[in-house]
Amino acid sequence: MDTPLNKAILLSQNDNVATLLADVEKGQQIEIIDDGNRAQGIVTCKQAITFGNKVAVNAISTQEAIKKAGYDIGVAIKAIPVGELVHVQNVRSTRVDIPEPIIKQIIEQMQIEE
Repeated sequence: MDTPLNKAILLSQNDNVATLLADVEKGQQIEIIDDGNRAQGIVTCKQAITFGNKVAVNAISTQEAIKKAGYDIGVAIKAIPVGELVHVQNVRSTRVDIPEPIIKQIIEQMQIEE
């Protein structure tokens, strides 16, 4: 019997990120679901990503808006492939200016692969 896939929720059809509903390992496949628990696709994670963080469900180009729940929440500072963690190592918030030393601490503490 196959092991069920972990899931990530896509809050709006216009979003380019989904929020993980469980911790996932590098190379693990996750099922993308919508807010009605309907399957929207499968994504393979390019790195370990912890519960509650965002994963790219579409390729995101440099300077493209990051969309979650139908809202722009940041801008990509580099290209983000499908399946990659979307966080401070590749996005800058449009709402909060996080100082670079704090960003480096977050990357180190979360052990984010760059």
